Amino acid sequence: MKRSWFRRVVVVVLALLPVCLAAGAFAGGPGIDTAGLQRLLQDAPEAVFLLDVRTPREFSGGRIPGSVLIPMDQVPGRLGEIPRDRKVVVVCASGARSGAVTNYLNDNGFPDAINYTGGVYDWERRRLRLER
Repeated sequence: MKRSWFRRVVVVVLALLPVCLAAGAFAGGPGIDTAGLQRLLQDAPEAVFLLDVRTPREFSGGRIPGSVLIPMDQVPGRLGEIPRDRKVVVVCASGARSGAVTNYLNDNGFPDAINYTGGVYDWERRRLRLER
């Protein structure tokens, strides 16, 4: 069991490493802050796909309403589940993992993917509603 998990993590890290290095190590590509995300969700919620790339445990502890969980290590194998006709806002705890995934998505046919730079930490810090 441990070996399978480790192998999956290594594969994902190796797949995302060139993207991260080219982007300046987790620079995160295009980004949106908390106020911008709130406006986007208020103005056109149907045009946004919130992709949460945290672990299932983190996700169950609290998520932005409407978020869909695809853990970071599963993104490369689940690209077909991510819509290409909506703006994809990638979410993690602080903006680092989501920045790497945003860069990966941008390089793999998702030019409208953007990084939520504040992450769930900032969302919660501002006392915005989380689903549990």
